[in-house]
Amino acid sequence: MKKLVLALACVSILFNACKKDDTAPASSGSTTLTVEKKNRAAVIYFGEDWCPPCGSYGGPTLDSCLKQEGTLLTGMKINTSSNNSSLNWSTGQGMWNVFNTGVFASANAIPSMAVNTTKQSVTTSVSSNYSGAVSKATTFANGTVIAGIALRKSISGDSMAVDTKVKFFSDIAAGSDYRLGVYVVEDKIITSQSTSSGTNANYEYRNLVRTCNASAYYGLEVNNGGDAIALDQEFSNTYKMYLKPTWNKNNLKVIGILWKMGGSPAQVVNSNVVK
Repeated sequence: MKKLVLALACVSILFNACKKDDTAPASSGSTTLTVEKKNRAAVIYFGEDWCPPCGSYGGPTLDSCLKQEGTLLTGMKINTSSNNSSLNWSTGQGMWNVFNTGVFASANAIPSMAVNTTKQSVTTSVSSNYSGAVSKATTFANGTVIAGIALRKSISGDSMAVDTKVKFFSDIAAGSDYRLGVYVVEDKIITSQSTSSGTNANYEYRNLVRTCNASAYYGLEVNNGGDAIALDQEFSNTYKMYLKPTWNKNNLKVIGILWKMGGSPAQVVNSNVVK
């Protein structure tokens, strides 16, 4: 019933917003990873395949942001209630719930976008949306680098192993809880998407989240129970995740987001991507 109401609202306004694990022990190989002292913002986009504004200007806004992928920012797309259930990410529903309340003021509207945990308006002007996101990402890039992330992926059969290293560039007193979310995203998915001019059967999805290293959006603990962290301290782990046969392994990337717990949503400390 909720989806029906949302879809009807979406059709009626077209160019307005629509209403809307597996781990392995630390890998010795990950110690060769080098963590860059650089801030990259996380651009988090929520949309659905039945939403015309998502197809017309929401998705294109994310696509524009990905021009800066790996340099100024990382970007990922989250679907949770699409008509094509293969596009949905179950953990994304929990992520949507906290972002909808804590970032989007319970607007229940898609397309929605956040740069870290700051709302970025998604209007019919893709260029304006992009400029706003880049401005926020640039401000973050110029801030103090608290910690960085290095990633390396390898695929064998139906699984992916992701070596990670998190390095802190300052002392952190005991009591701060840091988590690392590791997200497998698929690029260049051709599927059906509603747009303002009708259904596009050959719409290209970019960086759609497929799975992550935990059942919660913020991933797994870095500093055991909020232990103190020393300057230049490093934390290495390997996460192993199952890959569905329908995912194109050649188009899979890995995004890492370091979260600091304590707010809702958690605070983005840094992010990175490996193709």
